[in-house]
Amino acid sequence: MGALSTPVEATGAATRLRDQLIAGLLVALALFILYAVFLDQGALLSPLYGELSRSANYLHELSHDGRHLFAANCH
Repeated sequence: MGALSTPVEATGAATRLRDQLIAGLLVALALFILYAVFLDQGALLSPLYGELSRSANYLHELSHDGRHLFAANCH
């Protein structure tokens, strides 16, 4: 074997680590999306829109029908 070849064990460990990292990031993204759709009341948009995001409640209104579609309480 040449100097550029990698042992199978090291490649397998790196692949497992990469897969675990991707899975962890996907879980974090899914939790963030669930928070944004089901629990957020404009707080995510407040840095962009200020107090208007809470009073107009854009994110809540955009996801309101989706909440009902998934049979989630929002009232």
